[in-house]
Amino acid sequence: FAKDQLAALQQRSFAEDQELCAVIFEDSDGELGATPLVAGEKASCNIAYFDEPGMAPVASFHTHGSFDNDYDSEVPSLLDMRSDIASGMDGYVSTPGGRLWRIDAVAETAEEVCGEGCLAQDAAYQPCTAFPPKTRYTFAELQARTNGYEGFC
Repeated sequence: FAKDQLAALQQRSFAEDQELCAVIFEDSDGELGATPLVAGEKASCNIAYFDEPGMAPVASFHTHGSFDNDYDSEVPSLLDMRSDIASGMDGYVSTPGGRLWRIDAVAETAEEVCGEGCLAQDAAYQPCTAFPPKTRYTFAELQARTNGYEGFC
């Protein structure tokens, strides 16, 4: 469900150069749905928590906008992980290179669901062979990666 939602948002996210986000919920009939989409900034998106009768929040999802060498956008950010861990909800993140990540809020890990090109890629995307992402990160590993990122490839 998350992959389908993000696949539908990739091109808009690239064109508008902003993150787009929402929450996946389960309704009282057990069907999955998504809250109305929120348009964020270049590198952030504020998903407002909701408490609607008959709707149980399941996970967050958001895009990472368009490609920019100043951002390590091929992996979830520390803020992405912190937000999902704090909310107790898993999160899904799509990247300009077409990757899909799942943040496990309980295990405090980020794992690549599918790699580069599994979703639409930004036309400006350039892989960084000098700083390729791993397929799984603990919070500490992602923090170490973030501290080592110098904003260029």
